[in-house]
Parts: sequence; C-alpha cells; structure tokens
Amino acid sequence: MRTECGCEPKKYSVTRGEFMDLDGSFHLLSCPPEADRATSRRVFAIGKFDGLHIAHQAVLGRAVAVARDTDADPCLFTFTPHPRFALTGDTAYERLLTPLCERARAAHAYGMRDVFVATFDEIFRNQTADEFVVNYLLPLKASHLVVGYDFRLGRRGAYGPDDLARIGQTLGIAVDTIAHVDFADAPVSSSAIRSHLAAGEVASVTAMLGRPYRLRGTVVVGDRRGRTIGFPTANLVLAESFVLPRVGVYAVQCEVGGASARGMMNVGRRPTVYEQGDLTIEVHLLDYAQDLYGCEMAVDLLGYVREERKFADVDELRTQLFRDREAAVLWPAAPERDDKK
Repeated sequence: MRTECGCEPKKYSVTRGEFMDLDGSFHLLSCPPEADRATSRRVFAIGKFDGLHIAHQAVLGRAVAVARDTDADPCLFTFTPHPRFALTGDTAYERLLTPLCERARAAHAYGMRDVFVATFDEIFRNQTADEFVVNYLLPLKASHLVVGYDFRLGRRGAYGPDDLARIGQTLGIAVDTIAHVDFADAPVSSSAIRSHLAAGEVASVTAMLGRPYRLRGTVVVGDRRGRTIGFPTANLVLAESFVLPRVGVYAVQCEVGGASARGMMNVGRRPTVYEQGDLTIEVHLLDYAQDLYGCEMAVDLLGYVREERKFADVDELRTQLFRDREAAVLWPAAPERDDKK
C-alpha cells in the first residue's frame, strides 16, 4: 500500500508475519505482530505525537538518552487515524499538524531509529493496557517506555502511565513519565497549536513546535494568472492532510529542488479574481526562476503578513503584492530546524 503522501511504509503482514522489506519511513501494524527477529532491545516513546512539539520532543529526548545508556534502539510508537477522530468523528482531526509521513520524517530526525504505527481501530482502542503491552510491545522487544503525563489508553481512556508502570514492573520494562512543558503559563498541546495556527499567530506556533510549521506538497499547473501580473506562483497540492493555517498571506521559507528560497504564500480563495473560488495554496518564490512543475516543495511559515481581501481591480492587487513581497523579504528568518531531513 502507499500512504497519502506517496511513500510506501514498511509493515507487518495481517497474518502476524515478519517485516515486509519495503522502502518507507514507518512500520504499519495492522494487527499485533509476531516476535521480532531483531536482536536489539527497543526503548519506545509512545503517544499520538501530532505536531511533535516541544513537549513531545521531551518524551523523544528521554527515549534517546535511555537508549544510548542501555545500548538499545530508540523508537516511536504512534497511531492512525488520530484517536480523537476515530472515537468522536470530529472532522477537524482528519487533518493533522504532522500527518504520518511528516511525523516519521521528524521523528527520525529527532533520533528515532524506527517508527511504528498501529491502526487505531475498534479492537485496538478497546484493549486493556496489559493487552497492549503483551500483544504489541513485548513482541517488539520493548525494554523501556517513555510517555507524557497525560497519556491515556483503552476504552474511555481507562489506563494511564501508572498502569504501564505497574505492568512493566512485572515484566521487567521500566516506564518514565515526562511532565508537561509550558508556554505562556499553560501546557503545550497540539490543540493549543491548532488554535494559534487558526488565528495566524505564527510566532506562538513556532515557539510551541520548536521549529516553523511546515506544509509539504507537489507543485501543479494552476490558472497561470499570477505570471500575467508579475507574480508567478507555485500552486501546491498538499502531500497529506495537513491542518491549514488561517486564510491570508504569509512570509515563508521554502525548500524545493535541493535549494532554499524565501517566498510569500497565499492561502485562500482569491476573491479579486473569483466570486466563489476554491481554497488554494499558492507560493511566490523570490529570486527563483526554475521550472517547478511536479517538484516536491516544503513550506515553512515565518509570519502572517495580512488577511486575504477583495481588491477593486487587478492593478490594486498588484500594488499590494509588491508591498507583501517587501514584507516577506524583510521578515526575520526562523531558527534552523532540528528536524531537517
């Protein structure tokens, strides 16, 4: 199978078999695995990890440290679809801050050797904590678990870190629980990041993520209107179901074709041109003239420039775009991403 972003994950067969040796960034567990033939023990960071924000990074950092000290492999264990969507049908959680492929990229860059993704279906979500440890973690040679303070498992979230510690004590598996990490006097959370992103508060999002918020997609042919007014744009079709930021114009930093380029991005419906346009993502790169069609592009948000609005005519729009470009050029660069890959 191929994921939504086009990568082909490693996976266990549904008949509880061995790894299928496929290129990809994560191992998909559609059911409990058989005992792994690998000789190394594994330290697992376990959680939803949507966003892989600074609190999540504390969990991963502890797993990396323990693995180094115990000669084990640090690994991530996460779930698909997002448990909130699976449990409530909340369509907002069909979109993710870090969809699976993006989450795996970041996890590997933060030190995870392997990423395991369990299918969060009815059977998985109704299991007890004991069943989870015995059926999933023991076969994968877990020697140590690291979770956040708010980790929950099982029907109605009946089990937490204390239950994992109790089970681990009988099985020789140590469990660490990581305390919350605060931003603006409140615990950092994926839901808080979503709220700030919806408000266009890019600086807060960057602070909580510990890196700029990133979209990734493929450049496709658009209606080519931008080039007629001196602002050619790369029309981006997202590789996965990312959470979209507030509609408007952004200063961005892009990676495409092995190069990095400053640009400005519009997320919106282009009301000056269309009465009821589709929501599109368009990126105008500054001082970059190569053909981009078919290229993968990663777009990091630097700042929110302005709201999208309807202009009187195309000339007024063009005048505003020149102002936007000046703002994008002058916007401070973001710190180097720790998860570059």
